[in-house]
Amino acid sequence: MTDRFLLVRLGAVGDVIHTLPLAGAVRDAFPSSKIFWAVAPGPSVLLEENPDIDQVVVVDSKSWRGRGLLGIPSELRRTFDLLNSPGADVAIDAQGLIKSGVISWASGARMRIGFEQRACREGLNVVFTTHRARAIEGPHHVIEKNLSLLGPLGVSRPLDGEIRFPLPERAGEGEEAESWLRREGLLSRHPLLIMHPGAGWETKRWEAGRYAALGDAWARISAGRTLLTWGPGEEEEAQVVAEAMQTRAALAPPTGIRQLMALIRRADVFAGGDTGPLHLAAALGVKCLALFGPTEPWRNGPWGAGHAVLHHRLACSGCYGRTCPDIECLDLIGADKAILAIRNLWNTHEKSR
Repeated sequence: MTDRFLLVRLGAVGDVIHTLPLAGAVRDAFPSSKIFWAVAPGPSVLLEENPDIDQVVVVDSKSWRGRGLLGIPSELRRTFDLLNSPGADVAIDAQGLIKSGVISWASGARMRIGFEQRACREGLNVVFTTHRARAIEGPHHVIEKNLSLLGPLGVSRPLDGEIRFPLPERAGEGEEAESWLRREGLLSRHPLLIMHPGAGWETKRWEAGRYAALGDAWARISAGRTLLTWGPGEEEEAQVVAEAMQTRAALAPPTGIRQLMALIRRADVFAGGDTGPLHLAAALGVKCLALFGPTEPWRNGPWGAGHAVLHHRLACSGCYGRTCPDIECLDLIGADKAILAIRNLWNTHEKSR
């Protein structure tokens, strides 16, 4: 049918992870095709050495500011030309924004697949698409929404067992992570819990004292160790958790996305809010304790079986608000509930070993 696909999903980390199965499904359906992925600079590292992707096209949409709408297409075409992209026969827009639609259009693809207007984050996205995936009715995970984009290609959604998240570890990344963990006394027979208390939205940040209680309980339950990870602007919050704990917790060094992945791979359990690191952990096969506030677990929860998700449903649940005067949805998740959940996770993990 065709042999050149452009997949458009710029960011963020969790969103790119949730789009990986779509790329895998296209590869399985069209094994001899060339697949390109347009992605933002930060999360582009997630696609390195991905066997389903032939070329990563890094698009810095922030650089468009001040250029005006007429200047953006020419800027995109220069980007594609510089990367020696031969053009695309089909562009698949998994983002549903105006800017992702512009990227699809500027690629020159004659077939441009996107979501129906009601499923787009910005309705004007449909101006740039020629074929639209039928919106899924009822609750569904964002991964399922992304896989619906296969419909216009005549490809059925893959079975759960065929859904994959290729995140290969490069030479040296594992050794570097293990060397640091060994120096900190975390690479031993003791199980490792990674907690990531930070989040980009304040409404996704569980209270530091409760994370501290969870870390202390982990030590009692499993005789394990705790590592606190953090991203840009989150170090202070991780330090507050460490200082509030009665047992010792290690604070991760500054890490990029790939270094963080290497640490998470070596954890037994991960605990955190609806953030990129949570979805990284789930994609890497680490069992997760997910603490959800304004976002819907059925849509954005950790993919796969065996995770524990805590969510206190209110009348305003699913608001996706980045700010809130009281963040009651998270406040109602007490430390006792999280401790019970992590105990059950650990007991299940032990039985499966």
